[in-house]
Amino acid sequence: NSVSTPLLIDTSNPDALEAALRIYPGRAIINSISAEKEKLNRMLPIAKKYGAMFVLLPVDDDGVPETAEERIKIIKKIYQRAKRLGFSKQDILVDGLAMTIASNKDSAIEALKVINWCKNKYDINTTIGLSNISFGLPSREGINSAFLSMAVANGLTSAILNPNNQLLMQTAKAADALAGKDENGLRYIGLYSQKQTIQDNQASKPVNDMSASSKNTLFTAILNGDSESAVDLANQALIKGLSPRLLIDDELIPAIQKVGELYEKKIYFLPQLIRGAEAMERAMKVLSPKIEGEENEYKKVLGTVIIATVKGDVHDIGKNIVAMLLKNYGFNVIDLGKDVEAESIIEAAKTNNADIIALSALMTTTMNQMPVVMSKLKKEGLDCYMMVGGAVVDNRFAQSFGAHYSSDAYSAVKLAEKLIKNKAGA
Repeated sequence: NSVSTPLLIDTSNPDALEAALRIYPGRAIINSISAEKEKLNRMLPIAKKYGAMFVLLPVDDDGVPETAEERIKIIKKIYQRAKRLGFSKQDILVDGLAMTIASNKDSAIEALKVINWCKNKYDINTTIGLSNISFGLPSREGINSAFLSMAVANGLTSAILNPNNQLLMQTAKAADALAGKDENGLRYIGLYSQKQTIQDNQASKPVNDMSASSKNTLFTAILNGDSESAVDLANQALIKGLSPRLLIDDELIPAIQKVGELYEKKIYFLPQLIRGAEAMERAMKVLSPKIEGEENEYKKVLGTVIIATVKGDVHDIGKNIVAMLLKNYGFNVIDLGKDVEAESIIEAAKTNNADIIALSALMTTTMNQMPVVMSKLKKEGLDCYMMVGGAVVDNRFAQSFGAHYSSDAYSAVKLAEKLIKNKAGA
């Protein structure tokens, strides 16, 4: 009833960490220690005291660095601090920081640069949160598997992945064999001694819903996520004397609604959703200033939303996508950014007479800030709904403190529209 692998203690709470290490009988691994000042100062000495290894997370008080060069500077900083306490490189696993390629096409490349540098320049072990790379994409197994193979080729020594996923385990073993990490392929042979077949999961193909003869319109530009065409077509339409109001009514709004419909049906995925919203935003910037007089309704808003990532959480990709979509669907969005104090959120809601507070959290250690904000909201007696979302949040958690849950960016828009209607009808 025991295993030989170490326990990975996943917490950013120093007191919880020390309590766990005190009773753990073996050598644990801490996930993780970053360069955030408070965490670095408190957690490194605890790790040393109990002889634990740790995952080095190249994040600091400024958030998640986008480039490999920035991450490498943080890695060196944390390692030098750890070295002074007596840690060796063998005590550390560096997290290469896999971020989704759905929002940044270079995310995989930057993570691979970090892994390669750790292997070839710094001689230190690495790990990766594998599935992060494919968040928001269809057929994630294919992306995860390909990235795992590339990471192993660049020197990856471990990964956080699902060991029950047959394709990923086959990829891991095969990549080790191909990279010369498995002498004569013995581990691969041992795992796959009998012939196994794995069916490929074919990616769903986005449906344009347009025939080849379709006209080049604002509708198609937004549906295809073509921002440059959307701007050009909007300008051309104004030069021709077309009504900006009719363009918004007949092309922009139906187009973004169609994008949302395709996303709901899982025909479109996160990249198409983002590009469609960006194209509409660009077109609206051209058309909105031209709306005057009785057409000023297009400068009105459905409601005011305060949006933020909660205190202690520096992840903001999902929050930024939600904010962008809400703006394009007619909401006045006040984005407070990431790692925002509860008091600042409530103050912004009061100052701006907000209809909705939208909160995001990506970690189990920060999601507990959401009920804190709700408590302060009730204490102030504000007539304001709260929406919550994020990778670790679910409907049950939201309901436990009276918030409303949305699973993704588009459902957040639909939920916000519903809440505003409820408020208007109250």
